[in-house]
Amino acid sequence: MAGKRRKRKNKRAFWGFVVISSLILSFAVLVTISERMADPFLPSWDELFQTLHVVESPESVPALDTELRIDVIDVGNADSILIRSQDKSLLIDAGENEDGEKVVDYLRQQGIRRLDYVIATHADSDHIGGMDEVVEAFDMGTFMMAFMPEGHTPTTKTYENLLTALTDKDIQVTEAVPNSSYMLGEARLDILGPVEDANETKNQSVVCKVNFGGRKFMIMGDAEKEEEDSLMESGVDLSADFIKLGHHGGRSSSQEDFLDQVSPQYAMITCGADNSYGHPHEETLKRLERRNISYYRSDLNGTMIITCDGKDMTITPEKPAA
Repeated sequence: MAGKRRKRKNKRAFWGFVVISSLILSFAVLVTISERMADPFLPSWDELFQTLHVVESPESVPALDTELRIDVIDVGNADSILIRSQDKSLLIDAGENEDGEKVVDYLRQQGIRRLDYVIATHADSDHIGGMDEVVEAFDMGTFMMAFMPEGHTPTTKTYENLLTALTDKDIQVTEAVPNSSYMLGEARLDILGPVEDANETKNQSVVCKVNFGGRKFMIMGDAEKEEEDSLMESGVDLSADFIKLGHHGGRSSSQEDFLDQVSPQYAMITCGADNSYGHPHEETLKRLERRNISYYRSDLNGTMIITCDGKDMTITPEKPAA
């Protein structure tokens, strides 16, 4: 008698499995059909995955509920930085023209489906070259730039490509205004500069600071001495634990007084191996060394991953120094 009951139970379980599997398969087919229609009648796979917080490469994404993560992506003598807190993301710059696909692929590998904030620090091609491809590939929230003074708007093909991509996606550009702040999950993004108008792009760089717990991370774009001076004169709090140096460690940035005000423990230099500009310059490295500031270089260390729990900070280089 007990054997018969077990057989009936197993039979019910089998047919239950068959029914559930059939329903799941039918739903999957309907979603796929719906995606291909001009007027979909069901949510897309991307919308379903986003709702369920499913990512393509879960093993590559840290536990961001309690951490800030900064990925300084190795794009040679160029900039591209991904910052995340909880389920919110910020991309700062997107490398050179030939780096667009690499940046898009990196973001997708990290499970990024939407960028909540994007900052194009300035119009030089080594910062916005790949941004048009990023704009085309991802939905995004707030897109920020600093506007050039009248008569100095860039006319390069790279800049025009970015504006075209933004227009095609109907994305409005928000001016990066000093003293404005945005919440990035549990972190706060503060816009520090440009404080004053500059007639050339580097000193019109968006300078920002990300605050998380008791730690501060400053990103300088290509800001040189002139913009550093205006930041110091503005009286804004420049202190930070970590700084991405301006202009790839060039001698025209990271002056003595500015480094003293920031007083970072760590510095990051984005530069390409054997680049023709000689970045980083020896003078800049000596300034860091005299202040016992530990620094990393993308030409030597590759992509850098910085994680922070609000107190402790961990820096993981793709290629540890020899």
